Amino acid sequence: MATANKNQKLLIYALGVGAGYLLIVRPLLVKFGIVKSAAQIQQDIYQSGNVQDYINTAVAKQTPTKSKGEWQIIADQLYYDLKFAAPSDDKADAGYQVSRVQNDADFALLYDTFGKRQEYYFGIPAGGLQDMVQMVTSNLDRSALNKINDNYQRKGIKFRF
Repeated sequence: MATANKNQKLLIYALGVGAGYLLIVRPLLVKFGIVKSAAQIQQDIYQSGNVQDYINTAVAKQTPTKSKGEWQIIADQLYYDLKFAAPSDDKADAGYQVSRVQNDADFALLYDTFGKRQEYYFGIPAGGLQDMVQMVTSNLDRSALNKINDNYQRKGIKFRF
């Protein structure tokens, strides 16, 4: 009889903790961007398919000027230049790395090899993972982005930051 009562209390506590997580903790984690909601996960899947279509189309239409390995090195350098959202970031070099793109296929490969990466504020992870466009636009000022966009326009690249 006593063990049935203990089991019943344990079950009630477990249900309370589960309900508290689902009704209070999880919505807070979603609101602060620590955990993705089901809609965000579905949207990410949809967007990744669209991005992959864009990359495949761009590479099929044009020949990249560098190999995927070279774009990986450039993407890593770009990330190194911008990974700490601080004054010590090398924003000028980041602008240079992004401007090394010569055509739409190059941009597609750079974007693809960059992937999604974590940004840090003073060594502490900040927000969720960001793709190249999010990281560049959040770290470079409008005048630097305009220079990159002008460079892309002169080269006939369709993408603009």
